[in-house]
Amino acid sequence: MTDQVLTDDEKEALLDGVATGEVEIQSKSGPAYAAVRPFEIAERCRLKSNSYPRLQRLNQRVALRVGKLVEQLVSAETEITPNAVETCPYAEFIERDSNLSLMVEFSAKPLEGSGLIVLNAALVGHLVEAFYGGSENESTRPAIEFFTRGEISVASLFGDHVMKTVAEVWRPIIDTEHQQVTTHLNTDLIEGFDASDRVIWADFDISFLKQQQSFQIVWPVSMLAPVLPVFEGQKRERDAAQDALWERSLRSRLTDSVVGISSRVGNSEMTLGAVAELSPGDVIDIDNPRLSTVFVKQVPILQGRFGVHDGRYAVEATNWLAPDSRNRA
Repeated sequence: MTDQVLTDDEKEALLDGVATGEVEIQSKSGPAYAAVRPFEIAERCRLKSNSYPRLQRLNQRVALRVGKLVEQLVSAETEITPNAVETCPYAEFIERDSNLSLMVEFSAKPLEGSGLIVLNAALVGHLVEAFYGGSENESTRPAIEFFTRGEISVASLFGDHVMKTVAEVWRPIIDTEHQQVTTHLNTDLIEGFDASDRVIWADFDISFLKQQQSFQIVWPVSMLAPVLPVFEGQKRERDAAQDALWERSLRSRLTDSVVGISSRVGNSEMTLGAVAELSPGDVIDIDNPRLSTVFVKQVPILQGRFGVHDGRYAVEATNWLAPDSRNRA
């Protein structure tokens, strides 16, 4: 082995000299000296955070409310704490834990697609023990390869509490109808979930009866696309072209809407005492019974002549009611 060309002290002195500019650095264009140059991140290179700060704040409220509901389910004091919100491919989320988990699939109309509530086997077992009045001792059941019908039922009740709470907390942002679809094992292939699809998942710690476990709520990014700007804390900006597109779409579908129609023929005024004395066979006089008002969803829209057409009672439309006259109808 050859001797060192430079000692350690000499190397440190050389590095210090280069860093401070006291030592020249040769380049093709001549000597160069160490210097710090400002670096500006271009707008197209802007770093975008996946922290979703507003979603994290909503998760805090979800954790508090679900904790109260689970206390009734397991008859024990429960504490749920939200952790970070992360984004990754679905395959990476599944591979993060090789242990068996039960996944409750749910929909949230009008959002398209399905989400998942993921409970590991230890949490499912602990929920079942507590639900049926078990003690604080850990379950002695060995490692399992499947879940019984009873375990799935208890896990589904837990999932219902989570879905109900998420719908309530999200209502100021979007009114959703959460419904449970089915349950899966984390080893199953789930329709609508591809390995490469990116998902947003929120992790929660749950503690009751002296044990701490965790569960996750998983949403495909495509499912939350309409509300992601809100979860990221961005202000929604109105797009005039997009608004016009929605207006045309709504107008084109409005004519296909099915509505209930009712009518009122004539009017009459009576005292409350006279009404109370009515009996079968009494006759109530109606003013001008040939005029009728037609209502759609209890809103008066037109007036017409009441009569008979083709052997059936009918109303012949005579004039549309203006908005100011509808209040008097």
